[in-house]
Amino acid sequence: MTHRSFYAIILLTILVLPLTLGQSAAVAAGTAPRATYQTTGPAVQMYYQIINNTSFETGIQPWTLIAFNNYTSGVGVTSPGYNDISAAQLNLSSGNLTIDSHLTLLQDLSQIGVAFANGLRLRAASQVGVLTGNSITDRVEVSLTLAISKGSLARIHYVIASGTALPSNSKSDAYIAVPGLGAAPWIILDRNVTRDAANTFPTIFNSLSTVKDIGLSVFSTSQGTPTIDPRIKYWETGTDIYWNTTETVVFDPDADGFFNPATDWILYNRGVPPTNQVLSTDLKIKYVDTNLNGYWDPGEPIVYDLYNEGVYDFALNDPVINGTVVAGSLLQDPIRKQTTALFDQVELYSPTGNINWTRNGGFETGDLTGWGNIVGFKVIANPTRSGSYSSNGTVTGTPAALAQSIDGRPVIDSTTSLQASAYVGRLTGTTSADKADVWLGLVDSSSQANPLSIYYYFKTGMGSIPSNTTDTVNHQATNYGTLGRWLNLTQDLLSETRYFDAMGHTGPYRVEALVLEVSAQTGATTTAYFDDISITSAAHPIYYAVDALNSTYLYNANKPSQGSFYFSVPGQQSIMNITTPNGTPLQTSDYTTQLIQSSLQITVPTTTGTKYPSQGDWHIYTTSRNALANLFATMPGSTSSSSSFNSGSTVNFASQTKDPSGLPLAGSNVTFLFYSTKTQVFNGKTDSQGWYNQTNVALPQDAGTNILEAITVSSSYIGLRTIQLTVNNLTPWAIIIYVSIAVIALAIFSLLVILSKRRKRVGLVPKSPSSSGKNPAGRKGPAKP
Repeated sequence: MTHRSFYAIILLTILVLPLTLGQSAAVAAGTAPRATYQTTGPAVQMYYQIINNTSFETGIQPWTLIAFNNYTSGVGVTSPGYNDISAAQLNLSSGNLTIDSHLTLLQDLSQIGVAFANGLRLRAASQVGVLTGNSITDRVEVSLTLAISKGSLARIHYVIASGTALPSNSKSDAYIAVPGLGAAPWIILDRNVTRDAANTFPTIFNSLSTVKDIGLSVFSTSQGTPTIDPRIKYWETGTDIYWNTTETVVFDPDADGFFNPATDWILYNRGVPPTNQVLSTDLKIKYVDTNLNGYWDPGEPIVYDLYNEGVYDFALNDPVINGTVVAGSLLQDPIRKQTTALFDQVELYSPTGNINWTRNGGFETGDLTGWGNIVGFKVIANPTRSGSYSSNGTVTGTPAALAQSIDGRPVIDSTTSLQASAYVGRLTGTTSADKADVWLGLVDSSSQANPLSIYYYFKTGMGSIPSNTTDTVNHQATNYGTLGRWLNLTQDLLSETRYFDAMGHTGPYRVEALVLEVSAQTGATTTAYFDDISITSAAHPIYYAVDALNSTYLYNANKPSQGSFYFSVPGQQSIMNITTPNGTPLQTSDYTTQLIQSSLQITVPTTTGTKYPSQGDWHIYTTSRNALANLFATMPGSTSSSSSFNSGSTVNFASQTKDPSGLPLAGSNVTFLFYSTKTQVFNGKTDSQGWYNQTNVALPQDAGTNILEAITVSSSYIGLRTIQLTVNNLTPWAIIIYVSIAVIALAIFSLLVILSKRRKRVGLVPKSPSSSGKNPAGRKGPAKP
């Protein structure tokens, strides 16, 4: 290697070294771990199928048979059913004439707690075999009995077949003709009960609370034929054409119309007719057919039906011609009518998971609909906690309690909570009788169904609340005792039941009543306002997001009683798996999916519930594309993304949220987490194009790699992404060091060049004679030093 090459290498090394050091300071120390995020989504309404033995594959139980005024009737299981093996068959022959006959299979739902809420759905299949009657009470129907929060009942009759027009609707009974009325062979019923109730019971709709029972019924009504025997005649002695009490009644066995003393006998004697006397007929002369054989037998009473009613009317003085008759006895024979029908796949889907068990808790009807015991309370427009109305309770020297029966008797679990707001305007008394509170009535699960109470006091006259007892727990509401402002109560009820557990009561516990109370001692006044009262059961799914990967969603069906349910998820989620309470994953044939508008309905049918009968929680996992579609950083004033920036500068962050099909999602909640020397957090919502931006974010002064994480959560989808941003250290000190090194390098290089030239100059001078032992002639040696 030449001296020149060596010097060049040294110079190049010195010059490049600072650049290399500068670059190494900006390289990431390592790769960030994959980020994850978990949150809860909005409450999801699930629909549990709550009918036990929907298809009668195991017989009739637990359905209960109710028969009324039947001549003959029968119930059994027959084959085939509607797309399955079995169906229930009801056969009815009508009985007495005074009222209709019916045969009903009833299932009591009062102990289950079936909420009357949006989406309550009834499904059934029925086949009408025989319907011979033609009256308004000849029909086949499926009916639901609904409870009203104030204690009364209403019933919706879904009429499958009818002998004539339907009965008129009333305040308590509604009759709805099912499409395909009377068709064959199978008529399919699929009704939104909530919508039907709103249309048919507009005045009580807001008070409907639960479903009490379901009935499968056949009705039939006997028609009457007058008990007129043509052999019973009379001797007309006047000039009219009808029987009078002064005229003889005769039994004419051969019905020839002439009196024969040898064969005919007198039933009512007002003189013996001459032989061969012409006898007359009056169609109001009737008999009581006690053996229902269709003709008169000796001993059966005979009367004159004065007003042709078909019934012996003692009050109207119907004359008795022969025998002894009881008031109300029929003067007609029944023509019996038959009705037979099959029922199968009877399903009632009850909404659960997002239920408010109270009615009109915000008083937005403008009245006290849904509430009972209203003395002392009224609805007012000011003050209100929300909406347009609240309730006001004002008392002087007396208590008042606005009450509501919670007919659904919901079981208290981890999803159950109480919300209430109260505004105490005035409380002048100073005793324990002066108070404003909310009282919750519960029962335990013991055989005695012990009543229990929870009180939440907003203010008392004594300034303190009562002590707890074995069956009552008392609480002070937040900001207890404050006048002139809204006091808000939100309470998880499951935690409340632990006190009753400790007192020896038996869980689980059910809610039965809700009461708003105001009270005042003699001469004192209490005024309080109540608003936003609710008892809710809300189940929330869990949303999972992983950096740059698909998102996952977990929905739980909490102990569906029959293992059959359906619910809807956003349409662009897809099923990963469904697991039974015992952990068995379902096959795709065990459930169905249907895209309905923008939602995917997932149904676990009754057959699957029967296949996996374990009582427990079902888990449904779905997935979708990552909703955080884009994430990048830009220099201020630029729209081009970049990953490298100068330390101490500012940057803009931008993200875009899209649904799995690529359409922008507006209103999604976005969080930016910028991890640098300190973590910076930014929150906001996406615009109409799915964008959320954060501008002028300060970068750290130190060089290195920083992580930007973005999380987006909408009501339907979730997503997460991260990017790395490189911060380069270009401070003046670095430039100074670089320039100094470069100057030193040039100085060293220059020195080396000078030394190199000097060595070359010395190499051109002749050698000294002493070096060879001779002094050449004509030359002088170098001067001595």
